[in-house]
Amino acid sequence: MAKLSFPLNGAATLALLLVATGCSQTSLPKLNLNNNSHTRNVVANESDQPSVCPQISPFTKGITKANSAATLSQTAQSQQEWDLVVLRWMQAIEGMQAVPLNSPKRAFAQKKVVEYLNALDLAQKKASLTPPQLPFASFNNQILDEQLLLYLSYIAAVGPPDVLIIGSSRALVGIDPRQLEQKLAAQGKGNLKVFNFGINGATAQMVAFQLRQLLTREQLPKLMIWADGVRSFNSGRVDRTYQQLVTSPGYQVVMAGNRPTLPPTIPEVNQDCGAIPDSTISQTTTEKSQASADVVTSSATSQQWRVARVPFETSSNPEPSPPQLLLLTQLTGTPTPQRLTLVKNAPGNSYSTVAIDANGFLPLESRFNPNTYYQNHPRVAGLYDGDYQPFSFSGSQWNALNSVRQFAQQQQIPLVLVNLPVSQNYLDWERSRREVQFEQLMRGQTGLTFIDMGRVWLNQNQYFADPSHLNRYGAAAVASFLASHPNIPWPQMLPQE
Repeated sequence: MAKLSFPLNGAATLALLLVATGCSQTSLPKLNLNNNSHTRNVVANESDQPSVCPQISPFTKGITKANSAATLSQTAQSQQEWDLVVLRWMQAIEGMQAVPLNSPKRAFAQKKVVEYLNALDLAQKKASLTPPQLPFASFNNQILDEQLLLYLSYIAAVGPPDVLIIGSSRALVGIDPRQLEQKLAAQGKGNLKVFNFGINGATAQMVAFQLRQLLTREQLPKLMIWADGVRSFNSGRVDRTYQQLVTSPGYQVVMAGNRPTLPPTIPEVNQDCGAIPDSTISQTTTEKSQASADVVTSSATSQQWRVARVPFETSSNPEPSPPQLLLLTQLTGTPTPQRLTLVKNAPGNSYSTVAIDANGFLPLESRFNPNTYYQNHPRVAGLYDGDYQPFSFSGSQWNALNSVRQFAQQQQIPLVLVNLPVSQNYLDWERSRREVQFEQLMRGQTGLTFIDMGRVWLNQNQYFADPSHLNRYGAAAVASFLASHPNIPWPQMLPQE
């Protein structure tokens, strides 16, 4: 597999946000950012009570929290324990960054900020490698499990999205939700919320399950964008992804009438600014924390759902090839973590999806270069591609498409189906023939809006990570293209009261 890298918001950004929060309130401050759709309906609780926090110098706080973090990291093993280590480093950074400009300790404190940022980055990596405990039964698909966990958490935090992107890995990496939000806002179409619920290997049957059986009516969006391509609608091949799904414990639970849910919301405002709510960490972790420092202060912690290391294939039926193994590593040359890179020759035979952002999007950094790509990857013709042979547009996948179309009509949710771009190197005679057939069939469909982008960037390799998957530049370009498309019925925002 070609070297892939994707951007990840650095620990610095997250940590330095803490500087803006005061001692007297431990919930997020009231936000009024009209250009940020995620805060449109988010208003934090504010207290009229005066501060009761003990007075402590920022420098002393930074040192105390850093010592606590360093001590806890020596024995941390569970996700909760590493979460607490991360929190302590963030608080240490907050303290050092708050040292006044005219303080004689300022220069030393700034060096400590850089030191603590590096420690925070390491702690976050340790925490992210600890598999999260699912609050629901698994669906035998780690990306589906993690994306569902993130989606439910997203809804709990900001409500259902206005626009939901669905599809396979081509959708997961092919439309940038944040870019789409920004483009729509810039065109005066409102501060819409967009989430990417793409699932690796998802066929039409998988999408039908997601929309019709997995999610409740309250969790559905106002507009659905199904982004994919021909092979997801091929009923001739074996649908291994769906076969795994129907044998999963999660599927059995859903079929019994119980949809996945998250635990009840815990109080997020802590009146005691010197303690962490017991509900957010284990008793063992609490005892370790109390033993590591005399003064323990923290903000109320919200549950952070992480995406684990999972298999990520460019094909649901990959051709045999030498194993391409990947490892998560940090780029050098910068004092703060800015990007994570995937490299070869690491154990696990997997890709890491820790870079999936809060909107469910996986940005790929690499750019497709045919001259080097095929030195490491076989050039498989469409006639021998397991995603195309055997091929049929009639059968289970087409039936699933029709069921989604009918479901969208019943729920009065507009459905837009986008045929995502592929590169010229991908379209040999067999694949081109199927593309034409697919386009002709889709243009005759009712109950949906079909947008054909399949051939718009045939020679624009800078938009691709491989012959059929877009990179983050292509995903941003698709978002811009869709935001300007006249046939998409974007949801109308209600006037703010």
